[in-house]
Amino acid sequence: MLDYAYPWQNVIARYKFHGDTGLAHGLGRLMSSHPQVEQVLDGSDLLLPVPTSDQRLRERGFNHTLLLARALHPPIPVWHRAVERRHTLQSQHELGRAQRLRHLQKAFAVAPDFSSRIRGRHIALLDDVMTTGATLDALAGCLLQSGAAGVSALVLCRTP
Repeated sequence: MLDYAYPWQNVIARYKFHGDTGLAHGLGRLMSSHPQVEQVLDGSDLLLPVPTSDQRLRERGFNHTLLLARALHPPIPVWHRAVERRHTLQSQHELGRAQRLRHLQKAFAVAPDFSSRIRGRHIALLDDVMTTGATLDALAGCLLQSGAAGVSALVLCRTP
């Protein structure tokens, strides 16, 4: 979608770290206008925003990926409680790829109420920024191990 560089890096920082949640609507509209986003959503059974840890949720006061998912107005259900993110001690944006991969091992778990409901489904993941892909890779692996038929990813920004 967008390069995670000026001006988008500043916009995402305002949204994610400074609580400017009003930006979610415009960012969602921007994403939904992209033909590949529509294609991924049409081929999926549900949209799963990358989960935020309970600690990050308390710190920020909102789930930034959930707000972005809802702003997309997807034609499929948004399941934001299907996967739990276990607490991680260090922010992902501070780590390199190898460190991220190690850090994310077992960082996600399918919620018990959803384990049978994941099986056989095509799932679209949504994240705001993809740097190395480690988070999406770990989450996709968790879902595939739980029986998901396929996993695709949508991201607002990607590091150049």
